[in-house]
Amino acid sequence: MPNIINLKKEEKERKADNKSVSLSEPTQEKIKRDIEWTAPEFEYYEKSQNWFIVAGLIAIILFVISIFTKNFLFAFLILISSFLVFTYSFKKPNDVKVKINPKGVKINNILYEFENLKSFWIFYNPPEIKELSLRSKKIIMPYVKIPLGDENPVEIRRFLIKYLPEKKHRESVIDNLSKNFGF
Repeated sequence: MPNIINLKKEEKERKADNKSVSLSEPTQEKIKRDIEWTAPEFEYYEKSQNWFIVAGLIAIILFVISIFTKNFLFAFLILISSFLVFTYSFKKPNDVKVKINPKGVKINNILYEFENLKSFWIFYNPPEIKELSLRSKKIIMPYVKIPLGDENPVEIRRFLIKYLPEKKHRESVIDNLSKNFGF
């Protein structure tokens, strides 16, 4: 099982637990200032030729089945989704600029104000998972996932806890599927 860090523990308790991962204790000066970092917008997985062959075969089989069953709408959806999957598979991540301040969390030019957010959670299991999750009050887009990059999760947590409640978020089925299929 991977080494999971309990971000709620104080630095002294983590040192007492003799964890191999050390997260530096932020000073009061660091806590008061805005927190800014840049990170790729998503984790990019290099796809092999086999990945494209398997994805193509699945698409062809589903397309042929839909044609034989005379389900032309499904065949059309398979064509569109296959095109989108193959197009998205070549997309490289852009860098996003993240800034957390007393007003809210700003990602590039979009500000998510704290008054429009319900809670936050930090998914932190390095090196694979380093992500800040914000739960919005919106129904259509309830979660905003933000990569942490090399930023200190303890410092981010200490800043956010002053403005938002910390509640455990669950990873969505879509997130798990996309990670398992290399997206």
